Amino acid sequence: MWVLVSCLALFSVSLSARAAGLGKITVFSALGQPLRAAIELSATPEELSGMKVRLASHDAFRMAGLDYTAILSGIRFSLDKQATGQPLIELSSDKPVIDPFVDMLLELNWTNGRLVRKYT
Repeated sequence: MWVLVSCLALFSVSLSARAAGLGKITVFSALGQPLRAAIELSATPEELSGMKVRLASHDAFRMAGLDYTAILSGIRFSLDKQATGQPLIELSSDKPVIDPFVDMLLELNWTNGRLVRKYT
């Protein structure tokens, strides 16, 4: 009996410790076109309610040893949902992207957390 109660207690702790996470990026645009991409997002409804997504600061780029290129300032980020209800982050730009690889630091902020992740 105590084993079952202990297991249930540990399981509930691991569920409450879950935090938002970023998954893979899928790029829909081709080289030379304006950026259209989506990043998988896992988050609870509570995390999503106050979540903000943006490009990390110039200082964060410098600390990570990455160049903050001009194309990055034109990228827009928006939170959306797939048809399945799964949340995602949509990325878009007005200007064409001519570099085959762009390093980007994405920052998520929500009420009880913060996450910064590099994408190339």
